[in-house]
Amino acid sequence: MIKKLLFWLGGILLGLSDLILRPRKVSSDREYKLGIKLGRFNEEDYKKTKKKRFMIYSDYGYNLSCELLKSALPGNKIAILCHGFSHGKYKSLIYAEVFLKLGYNVLIYDHRNHGLSGKAHTSMGYYEKHDLKKIVDWCLNTYGSDCKIVTHGESMGGATVLLHLEIDNRVACTIADCAYSDLKELLKHQIKHYYHLPQFLIPLESLITYVRAGFWYGGVSPIKAVRNTDTPILFIHGKRDSYVPTKMSRKMYDCKRDKKAIYLVAGAGHANSCETNRRGYEKRVGEFLNKYI
Repeated sequence: MIKKLLFWLGGILLGLSDLILRPRKVSSDREYKLGIKLGRFNEEDYKKTKKKRFMIYSDYGYNLSCELLKSALPGNKIAILCHGFSHGKYKSLIYAEVFLKLGYNVLIYDHRNHGLSGKAHTSMGYYEKHDLKKIVDWCLNTYGSDCKIVTHGESMGGATVLLHLEIDNRVACTIADCAYSDLKELLKHQIKHYYHLPQFLIPLESLITYVRAGFWYGGVSPIKAVRNTDTPILFIHGKRDSYVPTKMSRKMYDCKRDKKAIYLVAGAGHANSCETNRRGYEKRVGEFLNKYI
């Protein structure tokens, strides 16, 4: 009986760990077609935009699939866009349009284990922040040390751009859209409301993940980076987000000392703020960037 119970528990923990480390992902082709179908971006404008596709080699031994979209306006500003969990770089095209209109060159890329990038365990921002640092290196080497870099991330990408601030102070400002403040707190919320399992499984699941991928859930806490950074941050969150609770962005905004702004979008669910109120999104992002760049 005890053996059966342990076997059952082990299976649940391994399965929950797999949900993070090896998520089911949307292919690049499907992501692109879905974006067109849902009206996230204008395909004709995208095709007309000058672009460059290339790979950047990660310090962890795999390639990061990148695409640079060049603004028609002159300038030395670049926005690096980080997509969310289980998606890919073409999910970022809705935001690319916003930045291109503001005169920014835009770099979109696939996180590890997503899209056309190399295979490695997804880590919810823990290792991804170092890949983002590598992307920043490329931008500075390409555009010069005086270029202005903005990072923007959605969901897991939002957590990644915040965690990146712990290890790199070279970006001019950061925009975190529906980011989680702490992975353990997020998983406690999700395991209760979506899987209806007890929260005491989280520490055990963290141990399994550490054995498999080398990181603890406690090591993924964007709010710690927010407390200690001087980089300006704009927090964006849908008011109807139940997947990553809106209160997480409110909490991070409250704990940041200064150089901050928050935009809570009425009627928007998870990762849906720009689609829900495109005009308001563009206005708030534009105002924030004009203030700090």
